[in-house]
Amino acid sequence: MPRVDMANLHLPVAPPLDPVWLAFEAQHGFNDPKPPISVLERQPQYAAEERAKTQRMIAPGARGHHLGQGIKTSIFTVPSSLDAFPIPILLFAHEDPSTDLEDVGACTTIIYIHGGGLKVGEADSEELSCRRIIKESGLPGVVLYSIGYRLMPTYPASTCVQDCHDATSHILSLPSATGGKVVLIGSSSGGELAPLIAPSFHPHITGLILRCPVTSDAYTSYPRYIPERFRPYHTSAAHPSFQNCLLRTLTREEPRDGLPQMPLEMSKEKLQKMPGRVWVQVCTNDGLYSDGVCMAKALEEDGGKEVMVDVVWGWPHTFWLKAWELDKALECERKMVKAVRWVAGE
Repeated sequence: MPRVDMANLHLPVAPPLDPVWLAFEAQHGFNDPKPPISVLERQPQYAAEERAKTQRMIAPGARGHHLGQGIKTSIFTVPSSLDAFPIPILLFAHEDPSTDLEDVGACTTIIYIHGGGLKVGEADSEELSCRRIIKESGLPGVVLYSIGYRLMPTYPASTCVQDCHDATSHILSLPSATGGKVVLIGSSSGGELAPLIAPSFHPHITGLILRCPVTSDAYTSYPRYIPERFRPYHTSAAHPSFQNCLLRTLTREEPRDGLPQMPLEMSKEKLQKMPGRVWVQVCTNDGLYSDGVCMAKALEEDGGKEVMVDVVWGWPHTFWLKAWELDKALECERKMVKAVRWVAGE
């Protein structure tokens, strides 16, 4: 019995936003006019905001205080195969003063690729999610590697892909990934990069998690780059009801950001080289909703994978990154942690 029921997952228009979210966005002025800022100016600002949020959420008395306890971090670099650029990788593991994190042996390795439209974000930008996986997954000997790939517009999208490929190749060669389970996680645009690199590492990656993934170029080129069979179901990029303060449109200077293809266009052969279990989390009030749903169906139908879809009804794109204080954000994070166990076969 298929898990991805397109008849029930198809949304011609977005539902109303949840009142709790509407109150939160009004309280924080998400829809207030903002001064124009370039992407290059925004990059360090975004990184600083995310670091400040992490410290606020793990401070004493905060709900995430336990996420700051008993976890050791380490950063190292891997040379790019393109130009020897040092790609930063942030490692999270349970604290053990007697263990060198780079040499730690593990039964479960998580590789995390952050979001940000390929234009913002660093290896620590989704640190709270990374910490929660280490702290709450209960997986044996779990370690997590978050990749700090280079960003557009300084570098092309192809460099983002290659950096993630090179970093993943190195991670899979480490003792922490030898003989154990490996889970690849992609968030938003990280959910574009993860499927693009995953087939290269078949069969070494056990499971795949995609959270509000970018899988097509529906915004700038609809319907040209949407496989014909998915066009009746791919509604979210075209209908204005899916737009809101967290994601209005995805603008591209060139189709597919210059990449040869997007994940939704992958061949059956490549889809069959994806990990055996895939969990896709989508938000109904998100222009990328259809990207996630259609990708889930492609993985199930053409890839022959075991796929589960989690639909977050009435909430916008990756809202948990902006509203960590809300109970719904915690619920989504805990579903993700549970899914990590499922795709790892636990």
